[in-house]
Amino acid sequence: MTLILPAKAVAAIVAHAEATYPDECVGLLVGTLNGEQKTVLQVVTLENRWSGQVQLAPTDDPTSRRDRFYLDPRDYLRAERAARAAGYEIIGCYHSHPDADPIPSERDRIGAQAIGGSGFSFVIQAIRNGVAAELTSWLLVNEGVRFIAEDVQIAPVE
Repeated sequence: MTLILPAKAVAAIVAHAEATYPDECVGLLVGTLNGEQKTVLQVVTLENRWSGQVQLAPTDDPTSRRDRFYLDPRDYLRAERAARAAGYEIIGCYHSHPDADPIPSERDRIGAQAIGGSGFSFVIQAIRNGVAAELTSWLLVNEGVRFIAEDVQIAPVE
């Protein structure tokens, strides 16, 4: 699959990720699916509602938002209703990796199993010292066992 990201969508993701640094940001991608091509038409910025829901290891700081986020299902449902009312659908989500590579973590893989399907895009925006760096997209495959890289095409500003 290929994810088409207009430059203005990338700018919205970058602005959100830089504004929330050093915490992770989270948001949804609304658009259309046409065969093997997904096109983002709107970026929905959401609040990272992580508040220590789960402590994964005794050494974890369960309240840290620097390496985790929580996408509230109510926020997802509101965005989904708005997208459908406009004739679109949620085709993916995004989050940032502050001072880390834009590669899905095991925590990302486990969390991703709860949303989307095999064609759902998981975009990761790397942020280094508060400044946007690489942006990647991933697809969760093999019934949630692993991620594979998804082709991303940045569309010029119209």
